[in-house]
Amino acid sequence: MNNHSVIFIEHPEVEYERLNRPETIYKKNKLVAYFLVSPLELPQRILSSFIPPIFGNNSKKVYVDLVGPLIALILLASILQYGHANKLPKALILTSPTIALLYYITFVPIACLIAAKVGNANLSPPKILALLGYGLYGHLFTVIISLLFGLSNGLFFTVMVLLGGTSCFKIVLVLLLTIPKPVCRLLICSLVSIFHLLFLVFIHFAYMHKTFVYGINS
Repeated sequence: MNNHSVIFIEHPEVEYERLNRPETIYKKNKLVAYFLVSPLELPQRILSSFIPPIFGNNSKKVYVDLVGPLIALILLASILQYGHANKLPKALILTSPTIALLYYITFVPIACLIAAKVGNANLSPPKILALLGYGLYGHLFTVIISLLFGLSNGLFFTVMVLLGGTSCFKIVLVLLLTIPKPVCRLLICSLVSIFHLLFLVFIHFAYMHKTFVYGINS
């Protein structure tokens, strides 16, 4: 597994400005570039988050932007707020869905970045945020399908395996292909996959399941 097995696609135009612009302007423009994504490109980028990087060169592309992850985050927070508002009063959890999402998108990328640096991986914070952020579409589509077609546990776990599992598989394979040290590779892939899927289970039962009571009083 070498570091070139996965291709991170960033905005190409900003890189040319490094030679002709001051460093502060370059960094500012590079940050803005992460939000310069055509709406027509988003469906392809979302679809690619479910395709493991083992099916040809196109599947090995990992798009680095913050638009797709931000849309996933906003939509997921909105649906979870709706589900939370429709739970039975005795089943309500005190922590809001937005706070839970903020905890996830803060601590998991930080842990992932630290482990990646220890493992000598060339993974910048935007790359990790994009990889994990696009992985949230597995959560989003799982929650939407479960909401539209009934909140039965059987349907949820089936969709979770199909959508949440494939998005998790994409994340894990990308990390496997980009982290050189085997020990760090095992550690970070295990942690990310566990947190990724357990968080999906948590938000389903804590916010979408109308009668499930979360906590010691359940």
